Amino acid sequence: MAKHSTGFNLTAGASNPILTVPTGYDALVSYLFISNGGQNTKSVTATWHDGVDVIFLSGKSVSAGDHIDFGGSGSSFLVMREGDYMTIEPEAASTFSCIISYDLYPAAPRLNI
Repeated sequence: MAKHSTGFNLTAGASNPILTVPTGYDALVSYLFISNGGQNTKSVTATWHDGVDVIFLSGKSVSAGDHIDFGGSGSSFLVMREGDYMTIEPEAASTFSCIISYDLYPAAPRLNI
């Protein structure tokens, strides 16, 4: 197990990959922080890609100087498998940043169900 935190200044109007789970690993995402550092209220969309696009934050309006966070407690997490990735797309002409914290584990055997 290896713990990681990574921060990004996101490109406005573009889909920004913030985590891609490497081959041979699973990721346990424990925290995601998204902040609007701009002067105006803007929207943001976040998507988990695991063979399908799972939009878990869709056009969420975030006031200037405000933030959104997911997780942070021991019981809140998202399990991502090798090859899964997460993207964040801020509205055009916005100033968003994010921090994602996660643990990497050797990939677990898969069940065929």
